[in-house]
Amino acid sequence: MAPDYSTIQGMLERGNIVRNGHFAFRSGAHATTLVDRDLLLADPGTASRLGYQISKIFFTDQVDTVATPSIWGAGLAQWVGYFLEPRANVADATLVGSELSIASKVVPLLQDKRVLLVDNMVLSGKTIGRFLHVIRELNAVPVGIATPWSAGQDEIGGIPVSSLLNELYPAHDAADCPACDQGLPIEHVPY
Repeated sequence: MAPDYSTIQGMLERGNIVRNGHFAFRSGAHATTLVDRDLLLADPGTASRLGYQISKIFFTDQVDTVATPSIWGAGLAQWVGYFLEPRANVADATLVGSELSIASKVVPLLQDKRVLLVDNMVLSGKTIGRFLHVIRELNAVPVGIATPWSAGQDEIGGIPVSSLLNELYPAHDAADCPACDQGLPIEHVPY
């Protein structure tokens, strides 16, 4: 089911969550629109609508658990799990040192389950890739990776990435960036 892009775009613009320019991310990707990572899920109305739109994509995939590797994805994972039918459990990773970990009480929500991985953004794909490894160690079956916006990855670890906002706000390789072709000044984004 296709997302309601006009509603989403209006919400993001009214909330000053997007701005135009020429942006370069640490991953090396470029974009002509910046989706503000910090504001993206700050408003519960926006977060719930993004969660609903993502849940529509995976509505027939029989998701048992929505899992996220980051604090930024935690609120979104709650909304996605809420809107799935039947409602899915939610599991958050914990960062222990530099490693992602799952609390022992949460392991049964993932072990041998159908799991949708969700995060607020997928930029380099490294965090989701590490989390995918943790999920697979629990014999979970990853049904997809979903995010409001990505730096353009089609898949990570063989799992397709569904990026809700990339239709509106595409990411580009630096070599294919239209803003670079126009010689527009670059603003480096710290994420």
